[in-house]
This record gives sequence, C-alpha cells and structure tokens, in this order.
Amino acid sequence: MQRKRSFYMVLLLAFIMLLAACSKKDHATEKGKYGYEDTGWTDSNSTEPALPEEAAGESKSNESITNTSSINMNNPLNNSQDKIIRRVNLEVETQEFDKFISSIDTHINQLGGYVENSNMTGRSYYSNNSVRYGSIVARIPKARLNEFLNTVDDISNVVTRNETTENVTIKYVDVESHKKALEIEQERLLALLEKVETLEDIITLEGRLSTVRYELESYEAQLRTYDNLVEYSTVTMNIQEVERMTAVAEKKLSVWDRIRIGFGNTMFNIGEGLQNFFVWFIVNLPYLLIWAVIIAMIAIISRRYVKKGKIKSTAKDEPILKEDKPKQE
Repeated sequence: MQRKRSFYMVLLLAFIMLLAACSKKDHATEKGKYGYEDTGWTDSNSTEPALPEEAAGESKSNESITNTSSINMNNPLNNSQDKIIRRVNLEVETQEFDKFISSIDTHINQLGGYVENSNMTGRSYYSNNSVRYGSIVARIPKARLNEFLNTVDDISNVVTRNETTENVTIKYVDVESHKKALEIEQERLLALLEKVETLEDIITLEGRLSTVRYELESYEAQLRTYDNLVEYSTVTMNIQEVERMTAVAEKKLSVWDRIRIGFGNTMFNIGEGLQNFFVWFIVNLPYLLIWAVIIAMIAIISRRYVKKGKIKSTAKDEPILKEDKPKQE
C-alpha cells in the first residue's frame, strides 16, 4: 500500500511538471511576432494601456542617458562651452534726454541687438516737474556687451551698475539629454506603429507618441529660451533727465570738500526753488488776479453791510435819548 502511494505521488509530480512546461510554451507563443505581450502593464493598479517592450524600455534609456550626462558634467568644461547668462542693471543720468535716447537706439541697432521693452515719461501740461524719466530693456549680443556698456558710460553719467551672471550649462545639458532620449523613443514608436495590426496596439502607440511629442516641444522651447538668454545679454537702463549731474566720488572726501560740496548743493537748491516759485507765480498770475478781484469785492460789500448796520443801530438809539431828556417849564 505504501509503495502504491509513492508511485501515485511520483506520477502526480510528473504531471504537474508537464503542465508547467506546457504553460511556459504557450506563454512564449502569446507574445506575438512583434516581440511584446498583449497582457498590459505588470502593475495591476495602473490605468494606462500596455506599451510594447521597446517603447516601455525607453524610460530605462532616458535614465541611462541622464546618468551618463551627469557623469560627463563632472569633468571641467571649456569656457567656450559654458552657457553663461549675463544681466546688467544701470541707473544713468543725462542732461540731454532726447539726444541720449536717440544715440542709444542707434548704437543698439549697430551692434545687432534689439530693444525688448521701452517706457518713457514725458512732460505733462499741468506738471511743474520739468525732468523726464525712462527705462529701456535692451538685448545685446554677448560678444558686444562690453562695447555697449562703454558707450553708455561715455554719453551719460552712470550712477549705479549691477551685473549678475548665471551658469546654466548643467541645466542645458540635462534638458538636451532628455530631448535626445525622447527623439530616440519617438523613432522607435513610429517604427512599431508601421508594424502593428490590431486597433488596440495602434491606439496605445499613438497615445504614447502624442505624449512624447508634447514633451519634446516643451524641451525644445526651454532650449530656445536658454540659447536666446545666452547669446543676447540683457541690459536694463533706468534713465533720468537732470539739470546737474550727480558727483561720483572716486576717493574719500575731506571735511572741507564735504562742506564745499554740501554748500554748493544747498545754494543750487535755493536757486532752483526761487526759479520754480517765480515760474509758478508768473504762470498762475491770472488766477491770482481773479481771486484778488473776488476777495476785494467781497471786502467792499462786507464793509457796506457793516456801515448800514451801524447807521440803523444809531437811528434806533436817538429817540430813546430824546425821551430821556427832562421837559423845560
């Protein structure tokens, strides 16, 4: 009896092993002639459709390219390969506003740059302020930036200058590597799209292809933005029209120099104040005359009413005084 049980157990194990071998063979035949299974993602919780193994393997390709790029970035790059963004902010003064603006526009065009933004504040009819303000955001080719800054310094008084640089080489290479990986994936998806025959596979590939194209456009836009910022430096100028340039001290001033400069500024401000008052007085003289006439008329009318009131009060008091006098016998 024990031998029969052992014999049955051996037959049962052999039968199970035969079934396992057959299932592996059937599973291999179900992959199809395109080399991928139609069973969907291995993750049962995923809601996305299944992709071919070549397309699904692109994520691994992306990771490998990104890792390779990060490893290569550890090596020092030449200065010519660096992606440097330069931004310069200037506060300038000029006594010839129109001439300065015209010269700046001409010089920007000669250097091959362009004006990205411009804003000018002119004189208002009702404004007592005679100075004007303006701001210009210019994009200058990086090779001609120093030449442009020297020109601005020559034709105006640069009060403040602030320059910043940003190295975007690592960001640029990272975006570029992602773009190349997506291009490779796009080519493989297009090749697979020509081979598949079932509608489900076509929909799956086209959905992934649409996502890849959208990401490609986003990365290409980032690269174009970086290229523009690197090739054309940004110069922001805040321009003020002045009648007297601000003195820029190159060394520490002595006490007497500070007194002399301060006294000169005070006398200049007093003179400017007197001039502004004289101009205001002349400009508003017609209004002042009108108000003077109105005030004079009000004063004359008021005096007449006061006189009439006094006369009436005295007229009322006179009979009372007569009655109080004693009668003569």
